[in-house]
Amino acid sequence: MRSLLVAAIALTSSTALAEPLSTTTSTSTGPTYDLGVRIGGYGFRREGDPRPGAGWTECRMNGFGVFGGRTLTGPLFVEAGLDMYSSADVSNPMDLPLDRTSGLVSAAIGARTNVARWLRAYVQLGAGVEITKVSVPYGDTRIRDTKTMPEGFFGAGGELRIMNKTHLGASFRALLMGSFDYDVARLDPNGGWVAPPSASEVFDPSTGVAAQGQFYVRREL
Repeated sequence: MRSLLVAAIALTSSTALAEPLSTTTSTSTGPTYDLGVRIGGYGFRREGDPRPGAGWTECRMNGFGVFGGRTLTGPLFVEAGLDMYSSADVSNPMDLPLDRTSGLVSAAIGARTNVARWLRAYVQLGAGVEITKVSVPYGDTRIRDTKTMPEGFFGAGGELRIMNKTHLGASFRALLMGSFDYDVARLDPNGGWVAPPSASEVFDPSTGVAAQGQFYVRREL
């Protein structure tokens, strides 16, 4: 009887010790991954135009992209993306009549927080490279060039969980990237110029500030 009691106590003690270990193991999670698609557009700030919203439509670009992410410690995550953008119609005759098609490769680090069970907010800081093909009209021909330029951005956004592991979101980014501000009047071949401008003159990039809005769908794997 005594030996049975000792055995029962030992068995109960071992079970009690094993339960916390099992609970700890089951609640610990590793990194998660996700994939998503997004659409959006951005426009550069037009110098001297104080109108809210309307002053950010110079060289307006529209496009789409794909991205993937991975969680890190706590609320941190990293993201890599590939996007394609092309210029929209030029509506302001004072803007450079630029035809621009760009591929952007970017990487970012960010932090997410749960506002509610179905709602998250986040911020991001990132950088990347833009490879762009540009051209402008000059008489019956076009002046063309290809540029590779750096970009950087700060962003913030929010997302709704629309089903298990699937999120619908929107984001806003402030961009620093290459911009072109060549004098439009010098693209008139009847202006009395000795020779047409070279591509390096027309497409001499400077750093521009742009505002970007995006909508996306993200799926956790």
